[in-house]
Amino acid sequence: MDDPQQTWDDYYSRIKTRKVDEATMLWENMLKAGVSSETVFAMDFTHFCDLPEKLKELGKQLSENYELEFSHVDDKGYQFLSGTTRPYGNELSQVDFIGWVEFMCDVAQSYSCVFSSFTIESPELGLIWSNKDVESEKG
Repeated sequence: MDDPQQTWDDYYSRIKTRKVDEATMLWENMLKAGVSSETVFAMDFTHFCDLPEKLKELGKQLSENYELEFSHVDDKGYQFLSGTTRPYGNELSQVDFIGWVEFMCDVAQSYSCVFSSFTIESPELGLIWSNKDVESEKG
């Protein structure tokens, strides 16, 4: 019989591997577009969960650094939490960006939620990158 905790741990590990790979691919695209260590970025993200009380707990932690909005619970029982750094921006290195993605995966897991999507925008360059635009072969 499979260990349910191991199944969840494996699931979250695959998600994190995939999200980090997506972030790495995005960073390569961002460098090609001319970003530098001085580029200021706005970042947006979503998490989801089928336990609204857990998503609210996640939101409470993230509200210290992000503006947040909760969706209504959908017909499958899932609720989404959207967050943004706006109106503020951040200067990021690749290490900072990958670290942020890893943090978002880990903090979501700690509340039984899933880190779903992220975008990073350079208003200065007029460009937006999203993990939805790249396909990871990992995870």
